[in-house]
Amino acid sequence: MKIFPIIGTLLTAFSIQAASLRIEGEQAWLKAEGTPLSKVLQLFEQRGAQVLIDPSLDLGRIEGEWENTKVERLIAQLVSPNSYSVQWKRVQSPVGELYQISTIRVFGDKASAAKSISGAERVLDVVAGTNGEHYARGELLVGFKEGSTVNDLNTLLRKLNGTVIEVIDPPGIYRIRLNDDLSVEDAMKIASEHPGVDAADPNRVISNEGQPTVPISGTHAGINLGLAPGETAIAVFDSGLDPAYKDMDFIRGTYNALNPGADIDDPTGHGTLVSLIASGAITPLGEEAGTTGAPVLAVKVFDENGMTSSDILMSAINYAIGSEVQIINLSFGTYEDIGFLENAVQYAASQGLTLFVASGNDGLDKAVNPAASPATVSVGATDGQGNVASYSNTEADIFTSGTIEFDGKTYYGTSFASPRTAYDFATQPKK
Repeated sequence: MKIFPIIGTLLTAFSIQAASLRIEGEQAWLKAEGTPLSKVLQLFEQRGAQVLIDPSLDLGRIEGEWENTKVERLIAQLVSPNSYSVQWKRVQSPVGELYQISTIRVFGDKASAAKSISGAERVLDVVAGTNGEHYARGELLVGFKEGSTVNDLNTLLRKLNGTVIEVIDPPGIYRIRLNDDLSVEDAMKIASEHPGVDAADPNRVISNEGQPTVPISGTHAGINLGLAPGETAIAVFDSGLDPAYKDMDFIRGTYNALNPGADIDDPTGHGTLVSLIASGAITPLGEEAGTTGAPVLAVKVFDENGMTSSDILMSAINYAIGSEVQIINLSFGTYEDIGFLENAVQYAASQGLTLFVASGNDGLDKAVNPAASPATVSVGATDGQGNVASYSNTEADIFTSGTIEFDGKTYYGTSFASPRTAYDFATQPKK
């Protein structure tokens, strides 16, 4: 198993040609050149709205330009003669209250016939920047200086022709969607020169490429089911949890950070194995089996292509803090800069959480990010006999066995040493 940044393949979810959209409060600016209505509505979805459409409707193409038009008036014109509804939400943010679209529903006779336009879980559209680092296409993260106002935000949005998709607070970050005619690099330059902006960064992406696929049989062979209930909970950020283990006593709960409110699965099995180790139900070779379990909150942070991003991870950290867990485990990382994610990691540590992070599996004398952060505990791996494993990165605060036997196969990596260290910390006697 390796832990490293994305290389080679770039993923494109979709690109909407000949159309641009900006939304500021109740007002919208739209330009479309013969663009299918379904694609125009996807622009609203990209900007944070849930879009539901009756699939039986015959949707045409949109041609025209709308300047500073009320959103509801614009939607009415776009979808005519069909029926529609628009729902709104108020969002509290560091610079003041924002008024944002929550849901757009387009239907014929029955509103209940409208279905999600995307119909799938979020998939990141990943590109490589001019410096070779990877981030989500067309998205900018911005933090404002203390004392900034909504006017400062709106002035920047006009400069960028951008729309706020999400506010992640803490650490007080605005996720902004750009149109295709402005690169993220150019947007960063504009934002960094804006008087009210403290910092701007791409929505950086981390891959779980190289992590092993762990076949899940659904059986309980080799799993310690006799653990006494523990009190100190661990949030495991990974590929998810196989439903076969969802109802086990040591699983405190699950959370889908890609699609909050939806169930989680585990396409690779890696997150399931990491959760089982963190709970104490599976013990690495050379380590002593425990008698007390650790409750696990399994958090899915990777999409179907094995990608996660700064906004997903920051939101997951906030969810973990709100769920009153004491420990977070991350069995992945990157050698690229992590930008605002470092702020979120430091905030979690300031709230009393302990973050255990795998150091990496490249045999280097450094650690991946965020294991390299002074706010985390970097975990290296031993070979099960107490020797530092040849594959383990050695910039680590602690070393633990990273060798696992599960369902008749052997796996190894710092990604398995880290949850074991989290388990040891969770179950040690409290002073």
